[in-house]
Amino acid sequence: MRLTVVLVWLVAGAGSASAYPQFQLSTDHERCGDCHLSAAGGGLLNDYGRGESADTISGRGDGAFLHGAWEPPGWLALGADLRGALGGKQLDGHEPDTLAFPMQADVHARVAAGPVALSITAGLRGSARERSPGPAIAAWVASREHYVTYQRHDDGPYVRAGRFYPVFGIRTQDHTAYPRRHLGYYLLEEPYALGGGLSGTGWEAHGSAFVANPVPFTGAGPRASGATVYMERRLAAGTRALAGQARVAVTAEDRRYTVGAVGKQWLKGSRLMVLSELDLQVQTFTSGGGTRPQLVGYVGVTRMMLPGWMIGGAIQRWAPDLMLQGSTRNALEINAQAFPWAHVEVHLLLRAEATGGDTFAPNLLSLLQLHYYL
Repeated sequence: MRLTVVLVWLVAGAGSASAYPQFQLSTDHERCGDCHLSAAGGGLLNDYGRGESADTISGRGDGAFLHGAWEPPGWLALGADLRGALGGKQLDGHEPDTLAFPMQADVHARVAAGPVALSITAGLRGSARERSPGPAIAAWVASREHYVTYQRHDDGPYVRAGRFYPVFGIRTQDHTAYPRRHLGYYLLEEPYALGGGLSGTGWEAHGSAFVANPVPFTGAGPRASGATVYMERRLAAGTRALAGQARVAVTAEDRRYTVGAVGKQWLKGSRLMVLSELDLQVQTFTSGGGTRPQLVGYVGVTRMMLPGWMIGGAIQRWAPDLMLQGSTRNALEINAQAFPWAHVEVHLLLRAEATGGDTFAPNLLSLLQLHYYL
């Protein structure tokens, strides 16, 4: 067995597209913005969210910044995410690899002046993507998110402009989940956007228009321009949520039109949180070459044993061309997450992935992650 030590950083993401969607509904909170400073969810926790991260999720410790050793002034919010991983992978036809690598090193800051706030996330640049040519510092340090928000009240309408992921999909923290990986929400794919949203009793809506990153060496992946819309309705006394979404993304090479639905169900008696997403996408090419109908599917079930534990599994499907037999990719995974103390998470991920419909020789992945946040 070969030992592969990855000496470069994979920025796993803790921005607006990255959160723990299992906590919505299951912790008696209808909106992600109840616990996050961003009305769209994700990113820095507000004071209430920090308290919940200790009392509801971990059940011990102080969830405040620096464990309560110092309290920043009201106009300033700070945080950091550090994540490392150990594991192994087995690709069909290859020798097994043992993995050991740092996964994330991000700092977060938010400065507010009345209804206006500047939010910045910066850290060591991910290397799952090839490093783009450019200034040396940009090859190792990146600001994946930096945007200005205007919002007069915590539960009121908001507008934001800058670099961020438009609200779309289940917004899991796992950047390798198919809805993120194959729909333009992978590592360093944040565009520059102008977006906003509003919410009411039992519903919320978000929309954004975005443009391709004008500085290529600060990003990765397709440099698309377009727009998204996401509308969610909560039902059954806040235990169920249904959402519709649409996205248009245009690059110099292709155009992608996406429509989809997101479902969330909290089964309080059995303490099961169900998350699902189904997207249909049509890809056309500017130089001809026909049209590809595509599909992304995700269903995950998590047993919420809070405080302290979440254990669950998920099945995923990606079809890059529904007309081409044997092109699909399917994955089955198991997740076990422990929150022994405030600021600490241990996450075991086991995944089997079959390509081209070959379920008898899947690729295997195991990762044990240690996550610490300030």
